Amino acid sequence: MAELAGDRLKLTTGPPLSDQAYRALRDEITTGRLKPGQRVTERALAEHLGVSPTPVREALQRLEHERLIERDAVRAIRVAEPSVDRLHELSLIEAALRGVAACLAAERATDQEVKRIAEACDRAEALAAGVTSWTESRVEDVLTVTREFHQLVDQAAHTRTLTDMISTATAFDWAFRLKWSVDSHPDLASLRASLAEHRGVAAAIEARDGQAAEETMRRHSASRARAYLAIAARNSAPSPSRPQPS
Repeated sequence: MAELAGDRLKLTTGPPLSDQAYRALRDEITTGRLKPGQRVTERALAEHLGVSPTPVREALQRLEHERLIERDAVRAIRVAEPSVDRLHELSLIEAALRGVAACLAAERATDQEVKRIAEACDRAEALAAGVTSWTESRVEDVLTVTREFHQLVDQAAHTRTLTDMISTATAFDWAFRLKWSVDSHPDLASLRASLAEHRGVAAAIEARDGQAAEETMRRHSASRARAYLAIAARNSAPSPSRPQPS
């Protein structure tokens, strides 16, 4: 397991150090602490984790296989920076996986987990109710609660494999969503409609209706992905894989 010691992470006894390093670095990427395009070195990461380079090297091999890190022509290591095409693929995968997680949560969630999911909806709606304009000052607060809602649903599915797959599919979305969330909702009505979809998922899970939970979550995830992908497309260079009009 990884524990925070000052500004450094400290790996403890338990699983092999390579597994701990993998989990810790994966978490650094998926939470945005290691940013897309950021250059890293085995030595610096090993020092950060307080281990030798060997477990870090093994962890990086796994992360490269998951396409979370990349190596350039001179083998320099950097956090992957996905193209719009890649983000589109990941958004489709995310919507499908989150739908399955919601379905399983309806079947497997404990009563306490159902309560916590509903409470996350309550907090998000309370934040939105106090917003008079969708401005950057409130973005992180709302996003933090909505992110918690999704994590609670994922956890209530009680399958580590699925949780890891969702984490990989959404590895790069936190920093992007934080930057562009204001643009993703044209007005407060759009924000509140999105939160209403969260409430619909929560209600379906509470009713133990897996089909409704899956369908509502898929629809919600796909809708939000389309909004963010439109922003990504507007703010990126044309993909060289696509012919441009002459």
